[in-house]
Amino acid sequence: MAKKKVLYLITALDQGGAQQSVLTSVKRVAGGEFETYLAVGKGGRLDQKAQKKIKNLYFLSALKHDVCLKNALWDMWAVVQIGRLLRKIKPDIVHTNAPKAGILGRMAARIFWRKAKVVHTFHGLGFSKEQGEKKFPLFVWAEKWCARCTDVFVFVSKKNAAEAKKLGITKNVPVEIIRAGIDFKRTLPKHFDPVKKKNALGIPATGRVVLALANFKPLKNPLHFVLAAYKVVSKHKNVYFIYTGDGPLKPAAINLVKQLNLEKKVLFPGWRNDADELLAISDIYVSTSLREGVPVSLLEAQAHQVPAVCFDVDGIGEVIANNRTGMLVPPQDIGTLARKIEILLSYPKIYNKLKQNIAKRDLNEFSTAVMIRRQEKLYRALLAQKRGSSQPTLLRHKHGPRKPTAAHGE
Repeated sequence: MAKKKVLYLITALDQGGAQQSVLTSVKRVAGGEFETYLAVGKGGRLDQKAQKKIKNLYFLSALKHDVCLKNALWDMWAVVQIGRLLRKIKPDIVHTNAPKAGILGRMAARIFWRKAKVVHTFHGLGFSKEQGEKKFPLFVWAEKWCARCTDVFVFVSKKNAAEAKKLGITKNVPVEIIRAGIDFKRTLPKHFDPVKKKNALGIPATGRVVLALANFKPLKNPLHFVLAAYKVVSKHKNVYFIYTGDGPLKPAAINLVKQLNLEKKVLFPGWRNDADELLAISDIYVSTSLREGVPVSLLEAQAHQVPAVCFDVDGIGEVIANNRTGMLVPPQDIGTLARKIEILLSYPKIYNKLKQNIAKRDLNEFSTAVMIRRQEKLYRALLAQKRGSSQPTLLRHKHGPRKPTAAHGE
């Protein structure tokens, strides 16, 4: 029996949770009944890694990341490029990810290859009023229009699904909740030494570490991380803040650190390939994001039993149980964010209780195994759907996943 073909499409392979989830899906879904393909724009940080590990990889030269008028012609050409690829591969399912690839990919599928079932995943809503009040209605209109080209919407968080429904984006389109997943069994190098790791970063052996694995894009909100660090460091001298990644706001963050005389306390080590080691030396994980679906880095922090203090946006509250496995803070409330960090630094009983609660919590629905199993089930349901039917026969849990029973990991 011929394998069913699944083409994944994402704008660029930058380092992030959405990209990690897509790469995992491409590798893990490929098996007995499915053959997977991946199409991406060029220039992502993970391009070379993907070339080594993914057999059916295609780069789309016209697919640009930025949404702007100067890229309009490139966007039109990208639709044609995607269309040519669709006719070459002849996929049974087209699974788009990220706002730009989602819009262009769904347009191409409906113009050039209508035989395919079309799935779009929102790894968090890729648009917000924080990006501009004037642009927001245009993004919402574009998503509503593309809903006509979509057989199923997938959301990684219930809160995002509810917001999209309120905006009218998901009207008449089935909705599935499939969490972003990680393998919760984390491994460290055989001879890992936390003291040496700290020393390599300029942190003393007894230094407390507050970590953010993110980037310097506006919605990740790195400047609030620096301002919270300033408030904490003024009272706790042996604390060091690490913010990884790169992006357009990094120069502004560096300047702010200099203005506040925090050069030795707030560290920007750039992109890293040692997230597990950084988490292993960290006492607290922090997220200052203004929008998130389900951040993979937060799941990784939970896997290492690192208590988190986060702005309570989108799916973060679905990962963190407030005051049980971490602390949630009203978005953009820098003062409360700093105070919550100080509480965890100052009160060992509270801190250790959070760690114990993390160890006990069942995070199975966020595991890779469950993510892949639900994706495959969705694909089977779509492929079993009769032509002209309104929705897949197995899409029964439209308002969230049923309680899983499998163990953590694979």
